[in-house]
Parts: sequence; structure tokens; C-alpha cells
Amino acid sequence: MKMVRKIGYGAGDLGISISYFTVGFFFMYYLTDIVKMRPEMAGLAIFIGKLWDGINDPLIGIFNDRIKSKVGPKRAFILWGIIPFAASFFLLWLIPGGINESMQFILAVASTLLYATAYSIVVVPYMAMVPVMSDDYDERTQITGIRAILSTFGTILGGGAAILVSSFTNEAFGLRAVMLVFAAFTGLSLFVASLSIKGVEKRQVSEKRIMKVSLKQYLGLIKERNVFILLMFKFLGAVGTGTLTASFPYFTEHILGNKGLSSMGLGVYILVSAAFIPIWNRLTHYFDKRRLLLFANVSAAVILLIIALSISSDSKIGFFIGCGFLGSTMAAFLFMPYSLVPDLVEYYEYVKGEHHESIFFGLWMAFHQLGLAISGIILGYFLGFFGYSGRFDVLPDSALVGIRLAFGLIPAVFLILAAVVLQMYGIDRKFYVRIREKLGKI
Repeated sequence: MKMVRKIGYGAGDLGISISYFTVGFFFMYYLTDIVKMRPEMAGLAIFIGKLWDGINDPLIGIFNDRIKSKVGPKRAFILWGIIPFAASFFLLWLIPGGINESMQFILAVASTLLYATAYSIVVVPYMAMVPVMSDDYDERTQITGIRAILSTFGTILGGGAAILVSSFTNEAFGLRAVMLVFAAFTGLSLFVASLSIKGVEKRQVSEKRIMKVSLKQYLGLIKERNVFILLMFKFLGAVGTGTLTASFPYFTEHILGNKGLSSMGLGVYILVSAAFIPIWNRLTHYFDKRRLLLFANVSAAVILLIIALSISSDSKIGFFIGCGFLGSTMAAFLFMPYSLVPDLVEYYEYVKGEHHESIFFGLWMAFHQLGLAISGIILGYFLGFFGYSGRFDVLPDSALVGIRLAFGLIPAVFLILAAVVLQMYGIDRKFYVRIREKLGKI
């Protein structure tokens, strides 16, 4: 496959990452410190939205696997969903402050439900394109690596929201202006991706083959050992990264004393991550992905604990150095897991004789969103338990302890748990090659 097609496809993740990371990084903080909701209420609103996201992802996958389209079912969903996705992202940031908290909560839940639905319509088929684009084990890893590199630049832009918003005298107005630009860019990048994958879906699955697979059978996939292990890995990792991302602005503002440092720290973290993705990609040619992720996640957990427990407002340089080391280890987690799912698609075709890309990526994303849902409610109630409130001019010491633990301890525990669970996963390079030989694809 030509490199220009791979890059064009990866450009879609540039826009997706702007949207995804801005919400994960800034939405909780926006609700507590700009809208002035209690952290428990903000966390509950995020939980409900992400819970729905986890439910609708496999449903979107089922529907997408069953439809036919002249432009390709996955490409059709992406094209249909571009405008709703961009518009629903912008609506998230229109919740007014100064009104009844119950009304704020209702608006937050409604906007997150709408955004979650539009997100799934676009992202489930987008992710499911990888096994359609290539049958080669290493080329799939390369495609996910290119997508991950472009995704990091979207993450930089999303993380830069803190600096951009802080430059406005009216923080709420500045936030909405920035998010309007982000929404437009997200739509444009997905349109580029849709052009790049034109004609890729040459094979249409027959109607007879599709209708044999029921919703009950789809959900029954979760019980299968390799499927369950991979989904639990994704769930636990999402709890860890979701908590880390959402706690970042709290850590930089209240521990380091400068909210703008969150964007700078993220910039260091993401640039180093992007630089290390090709290195981790090369290592996958020589070492088992499961072992690499165990090493990377444990290393990241240690670095997080060091940053959380030792960094203060007097050690900003140490914070940036820590972000660099964190980026070098988390680069493996940013791209490597996504190359495991296409292998699972082939494995299931070998075992059951059925080939369904979208449902596997739907389940993958469902467990990811469930993990984010749990991370939102954990963070909200965790901060509330330690006495945090966005209405305080000066936080009590207990709230500062809570922020440190939320930033370091919670992500560290879940990242290690995720990596340990993955060690039981049974599909490696040798097993994958045997499967492809049985399927007659080599």
C-alpha cells in the first residue's frame, strides 16, 4: 500500500485526537472550575456519557458490519458522521455557569450523550479500517504507528487548550472560541481520511453470512478467552490513562501553581512520545508485544509516582524532565495495543469462519469508554472525598494530597494491572502466522 494512503488515513486520527483529548483533558476541569459544578456531579455526568458510549460502540459495530454501501460501509459511516461529530463536540462547551447545578448537570449529561453517539458513528468504522487496509502483520503495525504519530500532534493541539484559553480575559468565551476552531479542524481531517480510504473496501460481505451472526452471538464473544483478556487490558488501561489525563490540569494549577504548565508538560510528553513510537515499532520486530507493554507500563507507573510525590512549585524543570521520561515509556501504550485487534479479527475468522472488523473494534472501544467512565467517577469522588472544590480560592492541604494521588497512584496501579492481564493473551506473531497459513492468506 502506498505511503500517501497510510498517511491520509492517519490524518483522521489527528482530528479525532483533538476532540478526544480535549474532552479527556479539559472537560472535567471545565465543569468544576469554569462551570463551577461539584466534582462528584461532574464525575457522574462524565460517567453517564461514557457509559452510553460503551453501550453504543458494539451496537454501531454490529450495524456497520451488516450494511452495504457503494462507497463501502465503513467509509459511508465516516462521511455521514463528520458534521454531527464536529457539531456535538462544540456543544459540550456551551454549558452556562451561574445557573442551578441540577440544570448544569442535565445539560452536561445531554451534551455528553449526543457527543458519545456521534463519536461512535465515526470512530468505530474508522478504527475498523486497519484490517481491511492490510493483511500483513508488520504493515498493520506500521499503519497504527503512523496513525499514532499523527494522533500525538492532535493531542498537542488539544492539550494546548489550557494555554489558548488562559490568553483570553473572559475564560468561558475564550474556551468556546478555541473549541469552535477545533471542531472545524476535526471535521476537515476526517474528510481527508475519507478521501484517502476511497476504494479500499472492495470486498463486500454477503448478506447471508452477516445475518447468521446475532446480537447474542456478538456479545458472547466477550466470554472467549483471548477476547476477554484483550478487552480487560483495554478497560484497565483506560481507567489509568483517563484518570491521568483528567487530573493533569489540577496538578499543574494547584501543585505547580501555573495552569499553563499543563500544556507545556503535555507538549514535552507528546513530542517525546512521537519520537519514541518508531523505536517501539522497531522493537516489535524482535520482541513480544506483551512483554514490551509490561516493561513500558511498569516504567511509566514508577515515573508517575516519582512526579506525583516529589514535584512541587519549586521544581518545574523536574516536572518537564519527568514528562519527557513518561512520554518515552507511554509511547508503547499509545500505538501498540491498536495493532493487536486486527490479529484478533483474523483469529476469530480462523476459529469461527466469520470475519467482522467493526464489531471487534466496537467492543474494543466499548471497554475503552467504560474504562473512561469509571475513571471519571473515580476522579470526581476521589477529589470530593479529599475536600476539593473549584469554588475555593485556597485549597485545603487534604485536597492537594488528593490531587497528587489522583495524578500518580491511581494511573500507576491501573497501568500495571493492564499490563499484567495482557501477559495471558495467547496471540503472538508465530501464532498469527500459523492462523494466516490455515486461512490460505500466505
